[in-house]
Amino acid sequence: MDLRQLRYFVALATQQNYGKAAGVLHVTQPALSRQIRLLEEELGVKLFERHARGASPTDEARLLLERALFLLRYTEQIKSDLLGMQREPRGPVAIGLSPGLAQQLTVILTKAVLQHFPEVRLRFIEGFAPSLHTMLAQGDVDIALLIEPVDRTNLSTTPLLKEQICLIGKPDDPHIQKSRIKIRDLAGVPLVMTGLVKPGVRLEMEAAAARARIELHHLVEVETVEVARRLVLNGVGLTAHFAAAVREDIEAQRLRAVPIDGLFLHRLLARASDRPPSRATEGVMGVLRMVVERHVREGKWPHAELS
Repeated sequence: MDLRQLRYFVALATQQNYGKAAGVLHVTQPALSRQIRLLEEELGVKLFERHARGASPTDEARLLLERALFLLRYTEQIKSDLLGMQREPRGPVAIGLSPGLAQQLTVILTKAVLQHFPEVRLRFIEGFAPSLHTMLAQGDVDIALLIEPVDRTNLSTTPLLKEQICLIGKPDDPHIQKSRIKIRDLAGVPLVMTGLVKPGVRLEMEAAAARARIELHHLVEVETVEVARRLVLNGVGLTAHFAAAVREDIEAQRLRAVPIDGLFLHRLLARASDRPPSRATEGVMGVLRMVVERHVREGKWPHAELS
């Protein structure tokens, strides 16, 4: 098995058609078929089921595709690092962010990275904490922002940020007229709940409600803060989240965020510890920390403090 065979395999698994894959690779179909056959013989498995419309990957092929994509991307990064030893960092860096953070960070981080390392190519991948942790382990992302608690097995982590969870609603909503509120004040409040049941804001809210012996009123459940924001703006209810995700609405006085006593998110910058980081990855991690620190100090990350 060599890198050429893996590239041929990835092209066919992606295109699922020998003619299209051969066109992408700029090779003949017989040459592609021969490499795939050699790969199947070496691995002792069937990778594709041929049919009238093309070729469908088998279960074995889907497993190989996951590993092959990582190997090819890592090989590209090795080449970039060796070529760039006497130059600025270069090459791809994949960053895993929650949907709320992606909405907040992608523009400012992209501009900052392009300013400092113009030869670095960023790729943003959105997901919630459990999937981001898995992506780090599998090599699908190089770095990710995770939320405590985190299983640190095979992870290198750096504390980054402590954010207050806030009740967010329209400025005239009677539930958010105080400067701070307690979790028991949320009994009966119609809430648009965001994220997954276990990690992040949901976990903190549910745990605090259980300690206070109250029941939260889940009016509707959504995945992302952007959907929750739209519902809140349309008067459906209130949501609990970190304020920076709706900073523009707060500044425009379309929404108001009131801190909930004792509820925080602790964010970590993480990478896989069983693989050495590329120079590009190290550079991007430094820029990310710089961007976050600057925005907190300038008050552009409301109700947050540096760890």
